[in-house]
Amino acid sequence: MQIKEYLKNRQPVIYQTFYNSLTNKTLSHAYLLCGGTGTPLYETAIYLAKSIICDEPDPFACDNCITCSRIDDDNYPDFIIFDGSKETIKKTQVDELESAFEKKAFENKGVKIYVLHLIENMTTQAINAILKFLEEPGKEIYAFLTTNNEAMILPTIVSRCQTLHLKLTDRNIIIQEAQELGVDLLDAQLLSNFYNDAELLNKHFTEDDNYASAKEAILDLLNDLSYANVHKSVYTMQREITSLIDSKETAAFFLDMLAAIFEDIQAMQHGLNPQLSELSELLLPLRNKLEKIDESIIEILKARSSINLNLNIPLLLDHLIIKINQKEEK
Repeated sequence: MQIKEYLKNRQPVIYQTFYNSLTNKTLSHAYLLCGGTGTPLYETAIYLAKSIICDEPDPFACDNCITCSRIDDDNYPDFIIFDGSKETIKKTQVDELESAFEKKAFENKGVKIYVLHLIENMTTQAINAILKFLEEPGKEIYAFLTTNNEAMILPTIVSRCQTLHLKLTDRNIIIQEAQELGVDLLDAQLLSNFYNDAELLNKHFTEDDNYASAKEAILDLLNDLSYANVHKSVYTMQREITSLIDSKETAAFFLDMLAAIFEDIQAMQHGLNPQLSELSELLLPLRNKLEKIDESIIEILKARSSINLNLNIPLLLDHLIIKINQKEEK
């Protein structure tokens, strides 16, 4: 995505704040980027960090020079990234970071940068370790931390960073812009739950196999939930859907979409229009058939939080379908 244009047009406060810091050479040693689910926190953190060491800044990163390209290729030793969206960030990783940054910089620029994406997904030990690192920043060391939930971050972390807030773009605007890029309306509606930027949404629509598999599994399940009993739904889950959900990433996509769908069913039960209007025909039968929607949403969220615990995903999903169909077991 064109992150510079995104910041300039959608996040003008962040754009101007960092522009001034780069121009006046008044950078903070640590930044905390906060934004709701779907905001391009990771992309923004990387781009702002690159702007500090870009070979041809204006003053933002050019994204074309050798340094920018090396960072994109994960081939710049003084630029370290730990991504909490993929796995929990552990103390051993923070220890490795500290050890690496205690040494002299590899590159002639002498600047060392680290990015910790979604720090709410750090262990307590890792948080304590990084807090000590933030308290005593070394010379020419810059930190970029991101979070989807600022309320979960220790005040001592927040107090040591300059906080930048990414504003959410209206979802209908994202859907419209995604359609203009060639994304189908249903896909735009589904993916707007995850990406608050049309270009980023389009990228995952065209390149992310996890989304494609999760979407197919969702449509199979909705058809079955609408017209079959609990036993048939479990059979479909075991025989058809489980084969599509072959990774933690796909399972996470599947459960996140399912949670959004059940929130729409809940809205319909209260006389409101669903946000996923393209699924209305599939959701209407479920509005009347399913009870305990609140409890079902809780079960879906529990299953989602269990994905990274190395549990048996097929068994987890079987259990979830039985819970969702609980009324039929009475």
